Amino acid sequence: MIQPKIFGKFILLERVSVGGMAEVYRAKLLDAPDFERFFAIKRILPHLAADEDFVSMFINEAKLAVELEHPNVCQIYELGRLGDSHYIAMEYIAGRDVKAIQEYYRKKKKIMSVSQACFIIAQAAQGLDYAHRAVDKDGQPMGIVHRDVSPQNLLVTYDGVVKLIDFGVSKAARKTSHSMDGVLKGKYSYMSPEQAMNQEIDHRSDIFALGVIFWELLTGRRLFQAEAEIAILEMISECDITPPTKYNKLIPDAVEKICMKALSKDISKRYKFASEMVVDLIEFISSCKTPFTQWHLQTWMCKAFAKEFEEEWEKIPIFKQINTVEDVDRYNREHASSYTSDTGSKPKAIDSAALSEASLDELENGTAPLTEDELAKASSAKLSTVPAEVIRVEAPEGGKAIPIVKPRTVKAKVPEGSGPRLDISADSLHSEEDVELIPEGVAPTVSDPNYVRMKRIVRRARTRTGLAIFIIVLCICLMASPLIFVFDLIQLPKPELKLPTSAEVTFNIAPTSEKSAETEVFLYRFPRNATDKPAETAKGANVTFSSLEAGSYSVDVVMPGYERETFNIDLENGRSQARLELLRPKPVLTKYTVNISPEDALLFLDGKRIQGAGSTRIIEGTVGNSYTLRAYKPGFQPKLLAGTIEADMKLTMALEPGSPVTLHVASSPEHCTVIVSSNGSQIAKGETPYKLEINPQLSDIHIEVSHPDYEKWTQTVSIKDLEDPNIKLFADLN
Repeated sequence: MIQPKIFGKFILLERVSVGGMAEVYRAKLLDAPDFERFFAIKRILPHLAADEDFVSMFINEAKLAVELEHPNVCQIYELGRLGDSHYIAMEYIAGRDVKAIQEYYRKKKKIMSVSQACFIIAQAAQGLDYAHRAVDKDGQPMGIVHRDVSPQNLLVTYDGVVKLIDFGVSKAARKTSHSMDGVLKGKYSYMSPEQAMNQEIDHRSDIFALGVIFWELLTGRRLFQAEAEIAILEMISECDITPPTKYNKLIPDAVEKICMKALSKDISKRYKFASEMVVDLIEFISSCKTPFTQWHLQTWMCKAFAKEFEEEWEKIPIFKQINTVEDVDRYNREHASSYTSDTGSKPKAIDSAALSEASLDELENGTAPLTEDELAKASSAKLSTVPAEVIRVEAPEGGKAIPIVKPRTVKAKVPEGSGPRLDISADSLHSEEDVELIPEGVAPTVSDPNYVRMKRIVRRARTRTGLAIFIIVLCICLMASPLIFVFDLIQLPKPELKLPTSAEVTFNIAPTSEKSAETEVFLYRFPRNATDKPAETAKGANVTFSSLEAGSYSVDVVMPGYERETFNIDLENGRSQARLELLRPKPVLTKYTVNISPEDALLFLDGKRIQGAGSTRIIEGTVGNSYTLRAYKPGFQPKLLAGTIEADMKLTMALEPGSPVTLHVASSPEHCTVIVSSNGSQIAKGETPYKLEINPQLSDIHIEVSHPDYEKWTQTVSIKDLEDPNIKLFADLN
């Protein structure tokens, strides 16, 4: 829900998500109406902000992530603090995470196509490889390991780009005392064996986690799934992985080898770097008849999540209207009734079918709201239950969390080696009604291994047959060739005598002027090198070259007042005529004067300030170019002049007295004391938000903002150097 509020220099437009460590808002800069970039502001939750160890590790890891800049890595712009709240300002990504994409396929009872899975993993691997190889300013390896590669941390934009998020944050979470309070729940399934056994890890641990996601995309199942976290860790430590082709017969051998190599328990047998995995994946994608591209992923995203994509566009006009503190207050006043109705409404119940283990992670994390009706449906469903546990459903902002007792649900029987995400038998894999492995518009040539093997056998048989026919025909020709020449059965054509060629060409050079006689023409044989000398030269506006061989030529023309230009022509035997027109006149520089009063006014040319003072200003420009001049001085009306530059022109700009300078002061927190003084004397005093008209004849003013609970904020402004009669200041008190 859109409910904007001021956060330092940002406007928090809407809350996007909230997790165990932080809450994320979509934001924009305050007082920047023409700045259309959105930010994602991640703030540490209050119960973790009080933990000094966690905050220290959070800051150190975020500082590393700021250095990363790659198309497949979420860009972090700054790490800051406002009061007691630490935050990260990063790139806002419009799209869905891989977990949402998996849920989409499960609801459709389909498995993602092999090409699409390879493309998503290849992009993610490119981002990982960049982070693993990153170096600092001194060229030393930074040693970055993500440690939390999971479907929730892989985002796919509506433009078809995969981006990695949350670099290093998971490390800070695991080191803090709050790590068992739901922060890491649901992430154990994507640990590496060495990570599960609490051993030393390196970047190859991330490659294993990426391999787990790859296995799940290829099969539509969970690889490591159990009721208790300790059971999941034991499964990962044993690392007894079933090949994905057991559940999806359409996976080619090459793709299965890539997946199983990334999932190797022996770290030395995995990919040494993620870039090696990228090479193998791209090689498979390129071998497909229709290689999967970013355009295919973009088209699929906009179609699969059409409703969310449309909602994203509908919010843009609303966000463009919220730019200032006044806009935030106005929007909240106009929509105050909708906030009340939304916060007072009952959480929406979800369908009982969603209470399967496919949503177990969300239910255990307390991110999925439950109602009494939903609990009744769950108890009547054909699911086995275990002892109840208490979860906390997050209440609206400012409210109180409501404890609800819910039964934990699992299916009665879990197939060996796979989770209960999608129940597909081997016989149903080729049924278009149950499973569709190739999405519309993308048809890889590599499909069933037996079909590919049969096609290879047919091609070899055709090659052998064609080769045998060629050898038989060649033998017959060799045996018959003596008879052909003896009896003169075939008469070979006699060579034609080619006579020397001669061409003549006349060039008419345009435009003509008084200096046309000084025009120089250089004729080169085409193609030519930079060191070639001209074959012929001539001077004048109309020149003729004769006794030339027919062929291709290059002509350079040098005319006074014009840039040198090159023309390519083809000459045939005989006389010809060609017109060469020069279209690039050399620029003519000139100096023109601007008489301005008062003489200490500021002068701007095309928005850029012209240095200097005095009643006469001299400016250099190009004849024929356009110009826009603006003169300004505090206390006077600004003046604009625009036109085309002429040689030695003179302009006059006289300013008339105008309105005084206006001072605007806002602060965080609000209702701070403002004192304005000049030359040591107090001019005015007030409370933020504050507005004051100032005499433009003052040399400078000193603004002081104070609050009993914060440090004092000061700012000095020079009136004579102002470029705008409106002074807008924002005091951020610490």
